[in-house]
Amino acid sequence: MDPVVERIVHHESDEHDELPERVAALVDETQLWELMSAYSWDDGFDVPLAVVRHPRCDRALALRLYWELDDAAQIHHSDEDHALCENYTVEATYQPRQFETLVAYCTALVDGLRAEAFPIGRNSYDTGFFGLDDPALTDRQRTLRTARTKRAQAEYEDGFIRPVTGAS
Repeated sequence: MDPVVERIVHHESDEHDELPERVAALVDETQLWELMSAYSWDDGFDVPLAVVRHPRCDRALALRLYWELDDAAQIHHSDEDHALCENYTVEATYQPRQFETLVAYCTALVDGLRAEAFPIGRNSYDTGFFGLDDPALTDRQRTLRTARTKRAQAEYEDGFIRPVTGAS
């Protein structure tokens, strides 16, 4: 593991406030990917918020955060006015600063994907939608993927479902 990433992942409890600055010091999207692969979501949303605000957070990582690593942003996308309050009632009531960070993370991620604001980087992520020209797909897989994509387009903007093949 990259030593800078490891220092963030395995931080001491008294270093928690320094973590966003450490994330900001990461130099590329592959370090951000590695960080989020090893991150414990029990540590809160300060690090994920710093990651989605990082200028090198690429679209593949943003999609992975949305679809795979945590469902808070999906909950937020479903009902941006009320869903997080309903699903995170304890945090909203008893931990308002942590809840504000959660909302900021979800908003930055959802708005960034919606606006297609995250750059294409070296990371790749297959959302399971589109990609119909992939020669590795069988005819059956292509048919299923076409149907899944069509259903997803009724609920999501393309920025949420279009896969990313990173630049090399």
